[in-house]
Amino acid sequence: MDDARHAGFSLFELLVTLALAALLASLALPAAGRFIDNSRLRSAAESLSRELQLARSHALTHGQDVRFSITTGATDWCYGWTDGASCDCQTRLPASGACTTGRSPDRRSHRQSSLDYPRTRLSRSWVLRFSPVRGTATAASFRFSNTGGELRVILSPLGRIRICSTSGEAYLSC
Repeated sequence: MDDARHAGFSLFELLVTLALAALLASLALPAAGRFIDNSRLRSAAESLSRELQLARSHALTHGQDVRFSITTGATDWCYGWTDGASCDCQTRLPASGACTTGRSPDRRSHRQSSLDYPRTRLSRSWVLRFSPVRGTATAASFRFSNTGGELRVILSPLGRIRICSTSGEAYLSC
């Protein structure tokens, strides 16, 4: 038998291919990390914007004041809203002070925490009020930041919500 005619790769060719693959992977990983951080930042800002819009809509639809509470800590944050007297977003159970609307069995929970958005920071604690008259609100501005950049969620006194970017990427510039 003639072994010279067998097709295949030599050990050297396989090692060169593996080295090139490792080099390409090492170049792609930092870019993938930035992409993930940017996605988390956008998702966190859009989630807050969506919940603010739901709270305003609830105030207008049901003719009730809605309170929106944002609590920040050194490394974590949460927010939630209720049509009750107060809302503590750190309370998970449907107990007094939980961020819920409706009555049993139609009770709904309205809370979000930083656990869903790792390494994303929210600027400050705040309690907002949406009025059932024209959906007016307490004006406020919230800043989300991480290694991917910074986004702001701005609530006007008329209850309008917008997201802007300090760097001008993906959203209008602030």
